[in-house]
Amino acid sequence: MKKQLEQYFGCKVKIAEYKNKLPLPIFMTMRDIILVEMYGVSFAIIDVMKETELSIAAMKKQKAKYEEALQCSVAYAVALNSISMRNALVKRGVPFVALPGNIFLPFMGIILQDVRHNQYAKADKMMPATQMVFLELLYMGDEDSMLKSEVANKLNLAKTSITRASAQLEAMGLIQQVKSGTEIAIRRNYPRKEYYENAKTYLINPVQKVITIRRCEVIFESFTAGETALSQQSELNPPSIKECAIYKGEEVVNRLEIVDARSENPDACLKVQLWKYNPFYFAREGRVDPVSLACTFQDNEDERIEVSIEEMLEEL
Repeated sequence: MKKQLEQYFGCKVKIAEYKNKLPLPIFMTMRDIILVEMYGVSFAIIDVMKETELSIAAMKKQKAKYEEALQCSVAYAVALNSISMRNALVKRGVPFVALPGNIFLPFMGIILQDVRHNQYAKADKMMPATQMVFLELLYMGDEDSMLKSEVANKLNLAKTSITRASAQLEAMGLIQQVKSGTEIAIRRNYPRKEYYENAKTYLINPVQKVITIRRCEVIFESFTAGETALSQQSELNPPSIKECAIYKGEEVVNRLEIVDARSENPDACLKVQLWKYNPFYFAREGRVDPVSLACTFQDNEDERIEVSIEEMLEEL
């Protein structure tokens, strides 16, 4: 922490661990307390980074007790899990240090915001995990919300992935994060059609790569995709070679033998789309979901396909 603060503020920073006893409840004295001095100002930083269930209201109430006992200003060392949490801390006037890059010390007139984090959150395109969370909310009812932990479990996403995905969707203005007991819930900012329309420019093509194999080569679970899936939901004629989709991380991918479709019987071939996220989570009736399917045709200029996609999404 000392080195990071010196880099940010360009001055010498003194740091010392506070070891004296405080006339406070035991749970408050068990936290690590760091005394900091810079620019001639002394203050204390209380480490609550691992206390994920500590509310902002409790932090503000305990801050007053710490300041009375320590006789100096107090800030918290926190782990920011969302932009909304950062904004709530600022709104409630709770000083905090979340390194790297997010520092709110109003008693010193200091506010630093991590520019790299914001650029990442407001990226021009969604990350694969972000698109998964987007789709999960898209296919829910308009009034519904879900706990981030539930979304993570349902989509098999790591805690860091759901945190980044939620932050990106929030920065895009598509969702809001709200406190629900001791957890964070997420919900759409718009009804389904508006939600999709506002997100269209951010959506990515989920297809990483397309390979062609012999149909009889290996048996694996897949979902109808591409023009094959679109033809099942519109008047579009099916392609000569059937198309399907699987997640690029499936073990079976390494066992697939690629062939040249030009030298094979089309009826004996299968085009396999390797997806950046698992189509299983949103597939319906053996096909990839409609919005992801539409995204796979982002660079397609065939008018027949454009019309078919519009018809499919209008039904959605």
